[in-house]
Amino acid sequence: MRIVFRHRQDQLSLDVHPEAGKYRVVVDGDEHIAEAHYLDDATLLLLVDGRRYRVDIARQGKEHLVAVDGEVYTFAPESAAAAHHVAALASPEVIAPMPGKVLQVLVHAGDHVDTGDGLLILEAMKMENRLLAEAAGSVDEVRVAAGDMVEGGQVLAVLRYDEEAAS
Repeated sequence: MRIVFRHRQDQLSLDVHPEAGKYRVVVDGDEHIAEAHYLDDATLLLLVDGRRYRVDIARQGKEHLVAVDGEVYTFAPESAAAAHHVAALASPEVIAPMPGKVLQVLVHAGDHVDTGDGLLILEAMKMENRLLAEAAGSVDEVRVAAGDMVEGGQVLAVLRYDEEAAS
């Protein structure tokens, strides 16, 4: 699949091919092998060609702020179609990033959500963490209720992405 982003005045085009739990990514003719492991809802461990990066990600409207090695980069989907391709890389399972208490469940099974919509509020380490939908779709199931104590890595909800988002 091809994903096109804008960074400042530059257009960045990535061809992403899932292969056995990893991704073969081609950028400007250069091929890389990448693995991504979420550490929490905003941090991932990215392995690119065997080199390890800690990446912090935040959303600001439709833009993604990506911090790597003290540098912050801003990326925006170049088109609505490009934004939909991101859903193919997003996990349908909403996972607790750390142990905590569910303060509020913002959705119910059958609800439609858009990218960035709040799903749950989890209190962990005396901080409220709002867990967001990574792509447009519907809520298949919610596995927790307000007041539940959860473990890190526990599945809290399951989403089903819109058909055009997953293609």
